[in-house]
Amino acid sequence: MNTRTPEASAFAGRLLLIAMMALAGFAPSLAAAERPGFVLAESDIRNDDSGVYLSARFQVRLSDEAEVALESGVPLGLDLQVRVIRPRWWWWDAELADLRMQRELRFHALSRRYVVLNNDTGERRTFFRRDAAIDAWASTVGERVIGGGQLESGEQYELELRARLNPDVLPHPLRTVALVSPEWRLASEWYTWPLDG
Repeated sequence: MNTRTPEASAFAGRLLLIAMMALAGFAPSLAAAERPGFVLAESDIRNDDSGVYLSARFQVRLSDEAEVALESGVPLGLDLQVRVIRPRWWWWDAELADLRMQRELRFHALSRRYVVLNNDTGERRTFFRRDAAIDAWASTVGERVIGGGQLESGEQYELELRARLNPDVLPHPLRTVALVSPEWRLASEWYTWPLDG
């Protein structure tokens, strides 16, 4: 025997519908997090007289092949590509800056430690936890993208950023496989922000 009133049943039905709609809103982001690749998790852009500075952190999900390679001691390379452009409606966009920030992630089986190497500065950081190492590998903090004098006052610019796995760091036999295998072609989409001169 059902002891619910019609009002209680209607309320429960509306509550269930709201919960399903809320979950449906999260479905694309959950699906994106499950696919191998890079998704921008956080970003901050500071634009002052001395230049434009970028801080960003990507969420990383490695493919099965990349996971096995890393745990086997194969270094994984990451390129954080940053561009500053001035959009033009009558011609191709003018490119003012094009940077590649290169990082390497390695696992040392004997010490059970992960090492993140910043190829641009030579800085080396060691981590016991894999997630902390990957977080540092796919992040940049306060990176100067372009000098302040290079942006004209009153002009509109765009800053673009993406992350991609760099196959050039892999050993030669694996590099050949990586060039043809979709499991190694991991890259984020281009993320774009407006910049004022």
